[in-house]
Amino acid sequence: MCGRFTNKDPQAIYEEYKIDIRANYNVTPSSSILTFTDEPEMMLWAYNPTWAKKPFNLINARSETLNEKPSFRMAKRCLIIADGWYEWLREEKNKQPYYFHFDHKVFSFAGIYTEYNGINGCAIVTKQAEESIKHIHHRMPVILDKNDESTWLAGKDHIASNVSMNIKFHPVSKMVNSPSNNSDNCIKELSA
Repeated sequence: MCGRFTNKDPQAIYEEYKIDIRANYNVTPSSSILTFTDEPEMMLWAYNPTWAKKPFNLINARSETLNEKPSFRMAKRCLIIADGWYEWLREEKNKQPYYFHFDHKVFSFAGIYTEYNGINGCAIVTKQAEESIKHIHHRMPVILDKNDESTWLAGKDHIASNVSMNIKFHPVSKMVNSPSNNSDNCIKELSA
């Protein structure tokens, strides 16, 4: 599951994609987010099958069901641009947020999208978590290596990637739980 992520380095994103965005330390579902198909495009982070009578607003799509579920049959592929994401460790009544990143570098999630009522909406593709992080959460986003981005867009699956072995993570403040909090305090490591 990936329910929040970051785009905290607008300069690095501009250098890579030639598009200006504002720094965002707490990207939430239903936001307009930076994606890439054959060019950069802002899309709604809420996937809806074209045939749905009421919005589904899915934010994640399990890699294991991409070719099975009717909801995903008409999906096209995209890259969802990020430089980190959050997961929550549940311990009894407590949910501790953790921030995951690759030395704070820009990367892409595997994504799918469709048009629904004239608006493109997308979801992050997820998989079983890597051994090193599954004690925090059993699912994680599919992270694409730069070399795999174009083949993902062309329809080839890249669910296992060596880039996932380089994940760094640390606990962060529960302030990230509120969508109204959007500062670098969201990603600061909690002191022990």
